[in-house]
Amino acid sequence: MYGRKNVAMAASDALDGVTPYVDRLAHDEMFRRRIAAAIAAGVAARKRAKKQKGLVGLATSLATDRVLRAQLAEVSMQLQKANSRMQRHRSHKLRNTVLFLAGVGAVVAAVPSLRETVLDKLGGEPDDYMPPMQTPPPAESAGSDML
Repeated sequence: MYGRKNVAMAASDALDGVTPYVDRLAHDEMFRRRIAAAIAAGVAARKRAKKQKGLVGLATSLATDRVLRAQLAEVSMQLQKANSRMQRHRSHKLRNTVLFLAGVGAVVAAVPSLRETVLDKLGGEPDDYMPPMQTPPPAESAGSDML
């Protein structure tokens, strides 16, 4: 029974690692194109490499066959672009959340009635800020001019 739990945990971990790629594959047309191009280039390279027999033949083929090297470079490039596309789209959740919260905070700070309502709900103290009153300069008394 212990062995089955390890297998289930390993399968679960593998599935967790694949899930973002499957989701991106389902929703991102450019990602699908990149993966399809990488698979097509890989199949073409495999067919070309299969013509050579053994490890020495494959090594010789890689050293001398420019088309095979170009196909393998294409596979690598397409997979790198697909991976960079995956990495680029992951960071937007945090950024969007921070921007949303900053916007809400700015609105609450800018509208006094809303600010008081939020402070009441959160248990804070209302604003005690009063703008300074402009008082006219003291009038000079008539008696002081005579001195």
